[in-house]
Amino acid sequence: RTNGGIVMVSFYNQFLTCSQKATVQNVIEHINYIRNITGIDHVGIGADFDGINLLPDGLEDVSKYPRLFAELMADPNWSTEDLKKLAGQNLLRVMRQAEKVRQELAEKKTQPYEEEPGPTKLKPYNENCFYKFIKDKDE
Repeated sequence: RTNGGIVMVSFYNQFLTCSQKATVQNVIEHINYIRNITGIDHVGIGADFDGINLLPDGLEDVSKYPRLFAELMADPNWSTEDLKKLAGQNLLRVMRQAEKVRQELAEKKTQPYEEEPGPTKLKPYNENCFYKFIKDKDE
């Protein structure tokens, strides 16, 4: 939230459920989890259709988005304005801001700066899946 960025939700089954299988409901749980942490202005749909090989049942391609949005529309915690932000307004806002910064830097003749972390700054890779939603037994 500090820099106005956005978390784009991937539909990769392993990220959603730590398994080979996932559903539309798992995607919704993931979206809501991120929304609860970051706020509605900082969540979007990333999907990753061109970079993953396991997709949730019912979200195999963009033609299935109406199902995702229909289920979100049925949730009273989601307003029409919230859904517009999720569907693309948040991403467009971030891209407009990035273009504004690019223009400001160009006017100052400032070169872009990127820092790549060296091996000493990277945390050891852990192959175990540690991301799971914790639900009450009654759910």
